[in-house]
Amino acid sequence: MTAPVFLGSITLLDGAVVLAFTGELDLATAPEARTIAAQAHEKAAAEAGKRLVIDLRAVTFLASVGLELLADHRSRAEHTGVTIALVATTRTVTRVIEVTGLDARFTTYADVETAVAG
Repeated sequence: MTAPVFLGSITLLDGAVVLAFTGELDLATAPEARTIAAQAHEKAAAEAGKRLVIDLRAVTFLASVGLELLADHRSRAEHTGVTIALVATTRTVTRVIEVTGLDARFTTYADVETAVAG
């Protein structure tokens, strides 16, 4: 069995930290995703704008552990003062977020630039 394709990257754009995930966000990739998400959150908390944009446009599969990661960071944001915005355009991701009710906890955008601008 081959390992799922997964990549996470952190960039800074106009004072916001952008965390982009690519590939499958599932049980196999969750440890790596959690690590990079924690790094991104810490970086966002240290920035003046305290804005974290999580880009899910290239996520091909979003399992319950991925939803848990999003919910955990939303809760953490309440304590750190970080504002979190999601970027999601594929039905694979948006449907799961809607069905679970997480869409009520996040503002979702169609592109990173708009999410950064808030």
